[in-house]
Amino acid sequence: MRTVLILFLLYSCSFQSPRSDNTLASHFPSGEKINGAGLVAPYSMIDESALDSLSSIHTNYVCLMPFAFVKPDEAAIYYNGNHQAWGESPNGIACCIKMAHDRGMKVMVKPQLWAHHGEYTGDIKFSDVSAWEKFEDGYSDYILQLAKVADSSHADIFCIGTELNCFVASQNQYWSGLIDSVRKIYHGQVTYAENWDCYQRIPFWNKLDYIGVNAYFPLSDHSTPEVEDLKQKWQPWLLAMKSLSGKNQKPVLFTEYGYRSIDGCAKAPWEFFTSGKTNYTAQQNAYEAMFETFWNQDWFAGGFFWKWYDKLDDEEYPIDQDFTPQQKPVLQVIRKWYEKKS
Repeated sequence: MRTVLILFLLYSCSFQSPRSDNTLASHFPSGEKINGAGLVAPYSMIDESALDSLSSIHTNYVCLMPFAFVKPDEAAIYYNGNHQAWGESPNGIACCIKMAHDRGMKVMVKPQLWAHHGEYTGDIKFSDVSAWEKFEDGYSDYILQLAKVADSSHADIFCIGTELNCFVASQNQYWSGLIDSVRKIYHGQVTYAENWDCYQRIPFWNKLDYIGVNAYFPLSDHSTPEVEDLKQKWQPWLLAMKSLSGKNQKPVLFTEYGYRSIDGCAKAPWEFFTSGKTNYTAQQNAYEAMFETFWNQDWFAGGFFWKWYDKLDDEEYPIDQDFTPQQKPVLQVIRKWYEKKS
């Protein structure tokens, strides 16, 4: 019943008449898309061949994600400590930006919090003013430090936050001020990344350059859903995003998207620890349906698939059921669409 209600509301919202569908005119006048990849931060100096491999599949944007760690019970944020991965450090971020630019690829820097004990960052909130003030000060220090790195390294897009819906809902005035502060430091395009179930609630899309969506939408319970079925299931979500784009006159950007190579990968795409049977066809179909649905829309900017490792042999977990398209048939689907829209 909840799913039916959500779909009804999405259909209802989608029939608002947007002012224009050509919201990408100033961003991509040639119709080019952001054909992006989310790079897993290397623990040590990056293996540059990983960027060469991305370039070979017509990737034109790389997303770098410097994580900070948060203990909600302390309202404290920790960044750039002794245990930080090289690829998340200011120096590592700057080096990766240069390496990507040297290969003709642009870069989005997307800071992200990792909560202690795996708490979902979208649920972080505090009951007293002093805790909020401490948390806001720590978050501003973290974001503005990285905004300076992004600006000095000429990163092309800067993302001011990722999946922090309770923080946004509770402290809207803070976020408006943060956007102003970032724009004084960083002179490229700015976005924010919100989860698929909360992106319509964000009040400041009109102050940003893109409507950023982490696009792990639930689509199908089938083990191996067909492309046409998935395209049909996408329609309510597509219409809702098109409406929001028209209302704000901003293009929608999938700040993160992807599917694991596992049975039922389109049921709850955000889940990364569920077990099941390896299924490369399900992953291929999910990607193909998404590309066919969105990559020809003129109000849609493109997106960043999750994820790409610089050293596969160093990873703790086997990749056969992982999100990465590396060494999998879905890589050819990505290559086909990225070449078409590059």
